[in-house]
Amino acid sequence: MKKKINDFINYLNKKKKNFIESIDLNIILINKKKKYFNFCTDLFYSYNEMKKILFLSNIHKIENNVYYGNNYINEFLLKKVCFSKIFTNKENFFLIKNKLNKLCKSFIINCEIENYELEKNKFFNKKINLKVNKNNVLNIKIASTIFSNSMIIKNYEFLILNLKKNFFIPNNIFIEKIYISSTMSKSFLIK
Repeated sequence: MKKKINDFINYLNKKKKNFIESIDLNIILINKKKKYFNFCTDLFYSYNEMKKILFLSNIHKIENNVYYGNNYINEFLLKKVCFSKIFTNKENFFLIKNKLNKLCKSFIINCEIENYELEKNKFFNKKINLKVNKNNVLNIKIASTIFSNSMIIKNYEFLILNLKKNFFIPNNIFIEKIYISSTMSKSFLIK
């Protein structure tokens, strides 16, 4: 299985990418007892693990991929650093409004400084919500193309083991096939 995932990753690395793509699993299930339910489980790494976010504030610091400070907006505009999301309160928004006009509004999330920690935890959340429905197919984002090979494999193994142990075996559900793909790639059969 690792070899097939590595083959897929090598294929992705050779392919030209203009943006960060998600890496998805499509799991086809055999659900003989026709049990349908919602559940949530964890990934080993958050889907957003390698993405960078910016909290606009007067504090200037960097913690892992979390940037705090108004000055980092200039680095973003000069394309020295790329942020997936920019969080700001009204006060900071008005301070740098003329710079932010150049940005796509979907990047900017309005929240109070007191809620920055909550927003950070939401962004890097490892929990995923899933649903076994009558189609018997699970579509799961497990990584992005900025993950290392070992991170993708770790997320895959952790997820499959967790699904089998906690949800599939107790409900008499089995995995028929597993496909892996990215946003702009073909699917690879890995099981």
